[in-house]
Amino acid sequence: MQITLIDPLMDYRAHCVSETLGLMYIAAVLREAGHGVRIVATGLREDNNLQPSDIMDADLVGITSTSALFPKAQSVLSTIRSWRPELPVMLGGAHATICTEHGLRSGFDWAVIGEAEKTIVEFAANLERGCPKETRGIAFIDDTDSVHKTPAQDLIEDLDTLPFPARDLYDYDAFRAHGGWEFGMLSSRGCPFKCTFCQPTLNMIFGHMRKRGPEDVAAEMAELQEHYNPPILYFKDDTLSANGLKWFDRFKTALSERKVNLQWKCNTRVDKVGPRILDAMQEAGCVEVVFGVESGSQRILDFYKKGIEVEDTIKAFDLCRERGIRAGANVILGAPMETSEEMEQTYQLMERIQPDHFWVFFATALPGKELTKYVVEHNLLKRNLGYHYYDTAMNGVYGSANIELESITYEQMVAMRNRILGLQSGSNQEETALRHGISQHAPHRSVRR
Repeated sequence: MQITLIDPLMDYRAHCVSETLGLMYIAAVLREAGHGVRIVATGLREDNNLQPSDIMDADLVGITSTSALFPKAQSVLSTIRSWRPELPVMLGGAHATICTEHGLRSGFDWAVIGEAEKTIVEFAANLERGCPKETRGIAFIDDTDSVHKTPAQDLIEDLDTLPFPARDLYDYDAFRAHGGWEFGMLSSRGCPFKCTFCQPTLNMIFGHMRKRGPEDVAAEMAELQEHYNPPILYFKDDTLSANGLKWFDRFKTALSERKVNLQWKCNTRVDKVGPRILDAMQEAGCVEVVFGVESGSQRILDFYKKGIEVEDTIKAFDLCRERGIRAGANVILGAPMETSEEMEQTYQLMERIQPDHFWVFFATALPGKELTKYVVEHNLLKRNLGYHYYDTAMNGVYGSANIELESITYEQMVAMRNRILGLQSGSNQEETALRHGISQHAPHRSVRR
């Protein structure tokens, strides 16, 4: 069977260019099962469009999509239908899991629920046998016009059984031409924490946290070093240091045995780093850590259920600075009840910790999140804004969001974003905005409901 996997991202104006790592894993297991596979990333093409040759020999197409990307996924689906109306098209990614019925009612034949590797291989085999509805972990519209979800697929408990991502199917020349330079890695899936702007969506998709063996990760890094020699790797795990000190001790040994000397960066939490684990991470090649700082207000941190103290943030940045590890900060402005005084506390915290780079996000109500439940229950959700308002990166750049605020205006929030950006000339966010002609110094009016 020939299968085409599509990433419909068509616009990098507010984003760093990153690979379609999830599709690479899907491609790898499909190829291991004997199928022909093609990966298409439309955002890496000059015209951002699908081409007839992408699907003319395909027996199945899979399109991944977040909620923010869903209109673009629909556009790709429409193009496919105009060329080959009979071709089965499956929706994957976060939107398929969280907004299953909406995805199916929008014209997709099938939706993958949760982790996809086992499901897609089982589905492809069943499709060839003429019994695709027997696949676990999928949804479809049945003969009664109802959404039918099959029994859940088992999680992959041993992630080391997965083949490495099929990077050879990805257009890295186009990736680099579009400014991509950080090669993605994953050492784990799932997150044990309860932040309201992430959960329960993450657990719905990935289930409980599972870790790869450090030797398996080191082996993948050795392969990357040999074939791609990336300038830096970016571990996309939600909380890499949660792997623990013993994991990193083994990781250092495995990297040394394979003569891997790649530099890497990662995401983690301020309460999950200490002197010993930072030392071990640095010895294994870590040069940068990105922390979810979120806010300088303890009340807002508690609202987000971060489970951290403001002092944890100060300590984490001091520890990184002592070791010469670059420390980045992600900040969220615009919690529904946030006050101007609390935004000022965030500014003061950023001034104190002096991150090497930072990104200012605006709080966004996304499908399936606990934050969204709160916003809806308190009648604070803006209406009729469109799916692009689910794009947290775009919201931070444009100064827009889909939450009505109780105590501050959007003009105040944009002004605070600009003050924070002013702490460091040439911040990542400001560079991104200026490169694409997006004003960072004029507030955007909130949209009427």
